[in-house]
Amino acid sequence: MILLHNIGPRVNSNYNSIEEILQTTGPLSFDGVYTSVYDHREALRGRDVTLFVTGKYVGQDNSFDAPMPLERFCTFDQLSELVAMGFKLGYHTWSHPNLTLTDDVHLEFEIDPPFFWPFPTRPYLFAYPYGCFDARVIEAVKRAGYTQAWSVFAGDNSPFQQTRKYLNW
Repeated sequence: MILLHNIGPRVNSNYNSIEEILQTTGPLSFDGVYTSVYDHREALRGRDVTLFVTGKYVGQDNSFDAPMPLERFCTFDQLSELVAMGFKLGYHTWSHPNLTLTDDVHLEFEIDPPFFWPFPTRPYLFAYPYGCFDARVIEAVKRAGYTQAWSVFAGDNSPFQQTRKYLNW
């Protein structure tokens, strides 16, 4: 699976052009799910795409992620439309912390989708923020009902330690 963020002109490593993305084969994943994904939805139609949503920032911007360029995340309505097109929905925590540094109560809060989750089913796919996990985090993700989880570079490619690569790395 390829890890992507934004679609657009390359300003930094968080950006890939739609042309680059369309030249790839295999599954794609987007973390945070910026509106650029929604804007390019027709070009992505029919691809194996997983959207890893960060709950707190749905419909908000990425001002927490300075010095990255300021961008907006998809709204629940936009995400619903993408899911209706066949994109898979995963969760990327409530607020994107390093889960290995959170206490057990905060860990559970972060990995459990909010009570107002507007989709008919809860997600069963999970992506670790910053790709960070340990045995405690994996066990919490399993208890929360997820069936698969992705990191970035770390992992043994077992169901809860799957790796993703950036398109241009």
